[in-house]
Amino acid sequence: MGVREQYRDCVMTGFVKRVEPVVADHGDGALLYGADGAEHIDCFAGVSVTNAGHHNEKILAAAMAQAEKLAEITPGALQKSLFGNGGAEAIEGAFRLAKRSSGKNELLALESSFHGRSYTTLSATGDSGRKKGGGPYMPGVAFVPTPYCYRCFAETTPDKCDMLCARRVGEVIRLHLPGSVCAFIAEPIMGEGGIIVRPDDDFGRVKEILHVEGILFIADEVQNGFGRSR
Repeated sequence: MGVREQYRDCVMTGFVKRVEPVVADHGDGALLYGADGAEHIDCFAGVSVTNAGHHNEKILAAAMAQAEKLAEITPGALQKSLFGNGGAEAIEGAFRLAKRSSGKNELLALESSFHGRSYTTLSATGDSGRKKGGGPYMPGVAFVPTPYCYRCFAETTPDKCDMLCARRVGEVIRLHLPGSVCAFIAEPIMGEGGIIVRPDDDFGRVKEILHVEGILFIADEVQNGFGRSR
């Protein structure tokens, strides 16, 4: 059985409109070469991904430098990197580290957020559209309003609200997750929820609340990390 037939019979492709009948052999820069020798211009890229070409030497060098930098700045003996297949694995790892280091097991997340398609990351996702048909989800997760000044949940304005969204973090911790919250997770710039940029000083106020409660902060930068938003 050839590669095309194996792909047809064994690979789930229902999430795409169609599959191009190209059997890739190797790539070089912007070009992709098929097993039949045909040359193609590779214009494909995934969600929030930049197509920078195959085995781009500058990008390879930058990735190596970033891995070394992470090894330098992480505390203690945390010097090893894990190469995962997607953002959900990174967030799952962050959750597990937060639970192990804190001895607690509950999570606080934002409404309209998206953190991945695995069980735990969907449990911490605040977008019902992403969660249809997959429940019931993990207990011990509560959600706070997204700080979106243009469409404020309280129908007020930044000059009047005194960082209401940030203050709600403390209230939800007290009312919904008493005593066992290991971490609060948020996207610095919300991706799937609408490219929402947090107001100035919101994270600062939230961090003050988390510090008092002994709760860790997880920044989900899968989509906007390492300078992508600058």
